[in-house]
Amino acid sequence: MNLTNLRHLDISGSTMLEEMPPQVGSLVNLQTLSKFFLSKDNGSRIKELKNLLNLRGELAILGLENVSDPRDAMYVNLKEIPNIEDLIMVWSEDSGNSRNQSTEIEVLKWLQPHQSLKKLEIAFYGGSKFPHWIGDPSFSKMVCLELTNCKNCTSLPALGGLPFLKELVIKGMNQVKSIGDGFYGDTANPFQSLESLRFENMAEWNNWLIPKLGHEETEALFPCLHELMIIKCPKLINLPHELPSLVVFFVKECQELEMSIPRLPLLTELIVVGSLKSWDGDVPSLTQLYIWGISRLSCLWERLAQRLMVLEDLGINECDELACLRKPGFGLENLGGLRRLWNNQGLPWSTISCGVLCSKPRLS
Repeated sequence: MNLTNLRHLDISGSTMLEEMPPQVGSLVNLQTLSKFFLSKDNGSRIKELKNLLNLRGELAILGLENVSDPRDAMYVNLKEIPNIEDLIMVWSEDSGNSRNQSTEIEVLKWLQPHQSLKKLEIAFYGGSKFPHWIGDPSFSKMVCLELTNCKNCTSLPALGGLPFLKELVIKGMNQVKSIGDGFYGDTANPFQSLESLRFENMAEWNNWLIPKLGHEETEALFPCLHELMIIKCPKLINLPHELPSLVVFFVKECQELEMSIPRLPLLTELIVVGSLKSWDGDVPSLTQLYIWGISRLSCLWERLAQRLMVLEDLGINECDELACLRKPGFGLENLGGLRRLWNNQGLPWSTISCGVLCSKPRLS
């Protein structure tokens, strides 16, 4: 059977497939190839992508740990495939002794895609650093970037110069201890378009530094950030001191985090799950507050209570020290705009837009 004119090969739903059919590289008219599998001892087959210049849409390359010769990745020359908009690159979850850090660094370097890319996801990469092309401002169409479980990297790439990046997700970067100037890049207005930012499972991250441009701190950090999620970052102690556009803030299991942002003028929804060391900041627009699993509720509540002038929804679940809600000067009676109050584990749960289960009830 002659498949030379085949244009679409969608194997996105495949769960048992371990390697690609023979001679995929000869399908030069192929436009859709949702996944490209690289099996053990067949990593060199990545070279077959070189001839598929008509690929468009999404491409996921799986099993990149099986590419043993970086020259095979260089041969592919993804920069010559201009219509791939969504690129997913996945190494194995197994970080055993067979993995070669220097090889993986070179492989990722040579897999630089075309600058028309809109979405990039990298998972389980075993190198100790990222190549310079990740975060290069020439990727002017990139709107979404996700780095997941790249556990050997000690720092994040310079991403602040991506002019239209709207969504950034960073998970499982266990070796990253500090985020500073290198993250923001060499730009006067880092992350000028970013709307959603999520950090998750950052076991050693303890310091979030503010970038400095010359000798002055920038005043344009995260000017469009609407949604911030910080999940399971147990050593993190601080946040940027200004987030002027933040609307939704979700924080979970950040035991050392001290909230010391002087003012969050647009924050309307705050979800706190697990420990939070302290809170010190003005939230004049907060209408929804959900607190779950706080062992010392009084410390948080007494910082917040007198600032909740327009609060409408208050949910408190699995918390100790509930007596603080009746303390003179801090009691619920001071919340004149409160319309819904609940503390009931039997209520149904819903999922908020960030994809994290929170204690937000469906109320009629």
